[in-house]
Amino acid sequence: MFNNTLRLLLLIFALGTVLPAPASAYLDPGTGSYIIQMVVAGVLGALFAVKVFWVRIRLFLGRVFSRGPRHD
Repeated sequence: MFNNTLRLLLLIFALGTVLPAPASAYLDPGTGSYIIQMVVAGVLGALFAVKVFWVRIRLFLGRVFSRGPRHD
């Protein structure tokens, strides 16, 4: 039962990727710029979060990877 369902799903996925439906969409030149801005903002936001919480991250990783006995 599970094997047949999996095969059917894989067949549907394969047909969906091989025979895509036409998309009536337009991407203007500003869309690429917006996507790049979002990626850069996400990376910078993540770096800022790491900077703000660096001490906590370092202490946590030190506790996780310490070789000695834990004293909680």
